[in-house]
Amino acid sequence: MFGRLISMIYLKAIRFFVHSVLKKRGRKEKDYKEVNKVLKSLHKTLLDNEQLNEDFSEGPEPVQNKSSKELIAAFIAVREKRQEEDFYIEVGRAWVKDLGSRNLKASFICVLGFFAVWFGGMLLSGYISGVIGMIYILGTLIFPVVGIYYAFRGQRALKWVLAAVNIFNLLTAMQIIH
Repeated sequence: MFGRLISMIYLKAIRFFVHSVLKKRGRKEKDYKEVNKVLKSLHKTLLDNEQLNEDFSEGPEPVQNKSSKELIAAFIAVREKRQEEDFYIEVGRAWVKDLGSRNLKASFICVLGFFAVWFGGMLLSGYISGVIGMIYILGTLIFPVVGIYYAFRGQRALKWVLAAVNIFNLLTAMQIIH
């Protein structure tokens, strides 16, 4: 159980690293070499664990978590390019292609969470005090900060709209506290 958790956290961190390197324009070739090394080692691990076959089809061993399934799906999606030099770069791009939209969804959920906490605090203001009041105040501050973080990690023009809404929510939360 603990090993699976560590594996999942490791894959999420690697995916974030690959996303950070591949989304920047004008990167040096050295940065892509690091992505190649990391994805080659993940490929070797998947082959050793028999979760991926040599012909880039699913292996006989079942995959344990969603991150591994997404990685295997990325290898399968670009298997026709396996002879090319930038094969692992293409695997990385296929692996992280939907990460920007997930970040935008998380930012939108933070907007909804802020309004839920704010509205709940307004309705229950006569009953809230002490520790529960502090939790509500922290909620009105934390939701916009996390929303700003996820908005800027997103892609497309919608990230600017969500960032602006979350900044407005943060300013509103500061006014409520003041």
